Amino acid sequence: MGRTMSFYDMRDALAQADCAVCRLKAKAGDQYLDSLLWESVNDPSVREIIRLALGFCHEHAWELARHRSSIGVTIIMDDVLGNMLDVMKDARFQVPSVLSLRRTQEALDPRQPASATADVVTRLTPQLRCPVCIQVEKMEDIYLRTLIESLLGEDGLLAVFESSDGLCLPHFRQALTRVRDKAVFEALVNAQRAIWEQLTGQLREIIRKSDYRFQNEPRGEESGASLRAIAALSGARQDQGRE
Repeated sequence: MGRTMSFYDMRDALAQADCAVCRLKAKAGDQYLDSLLWESVNDPSVREIIRLALGFCHEHAWELARHRSSIGVTIIMDDVLGNMLDVMKDARFQVPSVLSLRRTQEALDPRQPASATADVVTRLTPQLRCPVCIQVEKMEDIYLRTLIESLLGEDGLLAVFESSDGLCLPHFRQALTRVRDKAVFEALVNAQRAIWEQLTGQLREIIRKSDYRFQNEPRGEESGASLRAIAALSGARQDQGRE
């Protein structure tokens, strides 16, 4: 059967450390930002999307700093901040009438958002999601579906998956939601369980060697198991998969 590029991306990522989907997500985010900064920074439609999103989420905004197009970052930040200044120029404190229900509710519960500032707060709130997140989630879905659809069969991904670090817990859950075939389900669960059993054994070996009776024993494959366990349960580091 013909193989897509996502198949080869997944196969290569499984041959590296930690969750393959985390690695491929990080790579997809990098590729999007590279394309944006080097090819699309002056595209009016792209700039409008970024403006409506008020830039990027925390993770991807700081990821901009890793890219080498400082002028591209400067242009984007100037555009978004300029738009925010326009909002600030028009900002008005709009006090509700004395008899309004909203004013009464606010007086009774100071935790409620103030209606007097609601308009400017709305205009300072993103109207679209971070465009990098949207692209990354699209690629995440493609890679998870590729794993499920290509796990079994001739030259499938099962063998390389079994010798990998498997998926992190969040991506393992997402993968299971896409499984419609019993054989795929059993193969995926059995492989992931074996990977986590091996990791658990390494953690317990670290604990054993912390005992004064065994603390002089040399470290083996268990080295780094605590960090691998964090990645397994919570997802890999944000910088994973980046050159």
